[in-house]
Amino acid sequence: MAANCQHAAALGVRLGMPIAQAVDITTTLADQHNSSRSVANQSVPPIPAAIIDEHDRVADRRALHSLATELQSHLCPQIALETLDRFKWAGRFRHDPEALVAEIEGVTHLFGDEPGLLAAAATILKRRHLKARLAIASTLGAAWALATHAPSQTRTKDPTKNDFDFFLAPAERTREALQTLPPSALRLNPTEVETLQRLGIETIGSLLQLPRNGLATRIGHGLCHRIAQALGEVEESILAIDIPTEHTAALELEYPTDAVDLIRDRIIRLIESATASLRPLGRGVLRLRCQVDFTESPPVTLESGLFSPTLDLDHLSNLMIGAFESHACQSKVTHLRLDVLQDAILASTQPSIFGPAFENDTQTDWTRQTDIARLIDSLSGRLGEDSVRGVRINRDPLPEDTVSDFPMTQSRGRKLATPPRRRRSKAKSSATAEDHDESQLRSGDATRKGAPTTHDAGRRPLQLHPSPQRLTPLGDDQEPLGENQFPPRFRYRGRVWKVHQHWGPERIETRWWQGPMVRRDYFRVELEDGARWWVFRDLNHPANWQLHGSFD
Repeated sequence: MAANCQHAAALGVRLGMPIAQAVDITTTLADQHNSSRSVANQSVPPIPAAIIDEHDRVADRRALHSLATELQSHLCPQIALETLDRFKWAGRFRHDPEALVAEIEGVTHLFGDEPGLLAAAATILKRRHLKARLAIASTLGAAWALATHAPSQTRTKDPTKNDFDFFLAPAERTREALQTLPPSALRLNPTEVETLQRLGIETIGSLLQLPRNGLATRIGHGLCHRIAQALGEVEESILAIDIPTEHTAALELEYPTDAVDLIRDRIIRLIESATASLRPLGRGVLRLRCQVDFTESPPVTLESGLFSPTLDLDHLSNLMIGAFESHACQSKVTHLRLDVLQDAILASTQPSIFGPAFENDTQTDWTRQTDIARLIDSLSGRLGEDSVRGVRINRDPLPEDTVSDFPMTQSRGRKLATPPRRRRSKAKSSATAEDHDESQLRSGDATRKGAPTTHDAGRRPLQLHPSPQRLTPLGDDQEPLGENQFPPRFRYRGRVWKVHQHWGPERIETRWWQGPMVRRDYFRVELEDGARWWVFRDLNHPANWQLHGSFD
């Protein structure tokens, strides 16, 4: 889980917690609260059911980059996304950058003063319906500490005025502004924070009173480096985002028209004009946008994404004209504007040995896409970008998180795909698992006879449930179910299922730096009716059994 609301956090839901565990917590507490409310006090508001939405990190990163670009155009030129270290900051795993940093020296006079600059930034954020905490300090580390850890200002009764917190720390008062903040505000990793807590250091002020040499010896040089960055003793540069190069073209029609052939011709000309500056750079189009203004109807914005970069004029024109023809024109067109929203380096460009004139021939256009890319673009244009999706493999041990899908014409989603593990590690893991299966076969246990090996396709189920389904373990009628005993029966969906034989366990654990540890023992189960299940026991809660997949 990447994020949660304040109400969910009050119920005990934490970042990094599995969705199934979070749903169990909220459901149990909601049932208890609502039942006690119905008996004791009807005036107490009920706890609503949990709303679960998929975390789209591609959309989050795109939105943050879009905001940075807007601030760069209207606020100051030096805007950057925060850089994340390899480890967590203050015990919290940050999946992606969540903050923007800016170098505002030399621009504050344009807004009157520093509070005026913060007010201008808040206005831009408010237009996007965003809430934020804004801080200005002499160092990046101090500004980050104030924005993320300083206590919120006094709240008013007007909720519209509670969207922003502003913090100002003059250069001569940087140390004073950091005095009451916790040490985690210095962007420390969890080990350093825990060590400081054991030493009884609860504020940065207490930390600054200790000698640096002793801190470096006992805790590490990283802590001293963070202190020096926050106090301005060591410079910390920012890597500003690049201002996107504009590749655009516009056309004001001399007379409003609804002639489709004429509009097609003008769209083709605009595409040719907007993409002309990309060819010398060796770059191709990844996303196009066309805005069409009408005499009476509101303007229409058409967007088309591509699977791979291209400068093929025919292909780009067909996509954009197809998008235009899918909209019924209620009035005449007065103005056309075409923008290249995203471009990328062409996969391959090869000049012709017969000269530039021959190269311009469509038969030898080396910027053309492959047939599969053109098919994906065409389907996405007709069905919608979200309807044509690809699958990428994630390096995550949890089975439900090993793959994820993404729109194939949004190229940034493909760049986030994690490369496969090194073959050496995979072979080692496979050998270990195979030895484990063979040792089970040699043990003589009848319940494990004929267990599939690592080379058998039956080792993993063909179908996984969208989320694990809860099972109720049942023992024999005569004997109670022991703690380490495999249940001979399960109750699932109002029916009792009897186990014929099972294989396992196979342990799957999450990485320690991803938050709360998830530890499961998976079993392959064959029931009396021949059905085969893939179940696991949550080792953090041994009585919790879940059905995760089916082999049928």
